[in-house]
Amino acid sequence: MISTNMRSYDYFTYGAPNAYGQPQLSKEPKGKVKLSIYTTSQSVQENINYSSANYIALTHDKNINDSYVIQYGEERLKVLYTNKQGRFVQVFLAKVN
Repeated sequence: MISTNMRSYDYFTYGAPNAYGQPQLSKEPKGKVKLSIYTTSQSVQENINYSSANYIALTHDKNINDSYVIQYGEERLKVLYTNKQGRFVQVFLAKVN
């Protein structure tokens, strides 16, 4: 069931710092990542590691990390945390303004 819900999404990454020392988001997509994205549950929200996560996703891509920003329709979702144990990688995502 998870594999049938997976879709390809463009992703952006944070790179060189700007004049204020903050990493800048790439202007163009760096590639595509296949994810199955779902909204998070309340039990996930109670954990401090995931407290700002709006979405959780599953993927087979072992390279995904917290420098990724996923283009999800009209929204951009920042990867907050990944859990790489098991067959799938769990990805916790938050909306980016």
